[in-house]
Amino acid sequence: MNKHSPDACDDENGKCKVCGHPFDPHIVIAYDSNDLAKGGEMRCQVEDCDCFRTLSFDLSDKEWIKKLDSLLKPPS
Repeated sequence: MNKHSPDACDDENGKCKVCGHPFDPHIVIAYDSNDLAKGGEMRCQVEDCDCFRTLSFDLSDKEWIKKLDSLLKPPS
């Protein structure tokens, strides 16, 4: 759940602002993990839900970028 930005995709209860399902099963896809400036998309994984949202990534937050980079690394 994202509490630091009013532009977050989830609300204060951890629900998606688009479809209302819990945000946890949503998946975020970067169009190019080597160039996050290209953006990405978010989709809900609940069956029969067509929730979809395009995303842009805030590349000015260096701590967030470090965390995201660690999540995008392929498993070794």
